[in-house]
Amino acid sequence: FQGIFVLGLPYALLYSGYSGLFLIILAAALCCYTGKILIACLYEENEDGQLIRVRDTYEDIANACCKKLSPKLGGIVVNVTQVTELIMTCILYLVVSGNLLSHSFPYVPMTEKTWSVIAFVTLLPCVFIKTLKIVSKLSQLCSLVHFIIILVVMTYCLTQIHQWSWAKFRLSVEFEDFLVSVGVIIFSYTSQIFLPTLEGNMKNPEEFRCMLNWTHFFACVLKTTFALTAFLTWGEETKEVITDNLP
Repeated sequence: FQGIFVLGLPYALLYSGYSGLFLIILAAALCCYTGKILIACLYEENEDGQLIRVRDTYEDIANACCKKLSPKLGGIVVNVTQVTELIMTCILYLVVSGNLLSHSFPYVPMTEKTWSVIAFVTLLPCVFIKTLKIVSKLSQLCSLVHFIIILVVMTYCLTQIHQWSWAKFRLSVEFEDFLVSVGVIIFSYTSQIFLPTLEGNMKNPEEFRCMLNWTHFFACVLKTTFALTAFLTWGEETKEVITDNLP
């Protein structure tokens, strides 16, 4: 629920002001609500009134919705949409990697595009990964590193608390700038694509709704706190990836 795009939330506040804070909270509520609806669509009541899981994927849900029009049309549309989202996510991660590497090694005569290509080549061996066990271990490592990054940024921000000023927030925003903020904020909550698998692998699936409530609540609190403290620290100097602001 955190993701590397949390590092772009302070930049989103730069262009959205107070409305950005509201949007972070609203996005959490909407994503939590829609997640519950999507998982509910995997179930149907049997003759005894008990909920039974009869579908496993969003493709199954889409096919059930469009079965009168075309048995496979809904699934095709959903699969194309999911593949498009995943491809765009991969592209965004490569762009962010290029940005981070470029600012981490400013004295190396390479452009951000070159760093992105290097990141791409480095990740190529991952196409040979065949089991989710390896992916889960890599994910745990990424989560640990991400937590350390957020901790370092927030610790530095707290040392600069004497410079904080609410005057740094914009009262009015431009529509085009606000759209950029909307994209960053919404993208930081992307979890729906994993929910069917997550719910299906839970030891107690009946606790899914409670889990979703608490995870979105804590994600909202952490993201709001992180974005707020970072933006109050750097204000108009806030960069696209907040780690670029660190001394």
